[in-house]
Amino acid sequence: MNNQVLNSNGAEIEIEAFHPGELLLEEIEYRQIQKKDFAKQIGIYPNNLSLIFAGKRDISAHLAIKIGKALGTSGELWYNMQSAFNFQKAMQEECKNA
Repeated sequence: MNNQVLNSNGAEIEIEAFHPGELLLEEIEYRQIQKKDFAKQIGIYPNNLSLIFAGKRDISAHLAIKIGKALGTSGELWYNMQSAFNFQKAMQEECKNA
């Protein structure tokens, strides 16, 4: 399987994964949901939600399910985004150490 992404000139573009907390923040803001209300809905403290937004706390499988239920999306989506982000970070670290 080829995972290359090419620009219009055929040159490879390196795609960097982003922490799913960034997308979660955008989604909550787009839906005009108060952050404290969302934190309560998914059963975490607002400070912990802020840490997720900042990419300083990961989304666990259980939390992904709660986020999915709260937003009407798949919990698997949020968990897979976190896994992809973690995998890319590990690959970058491995390349640095090679």
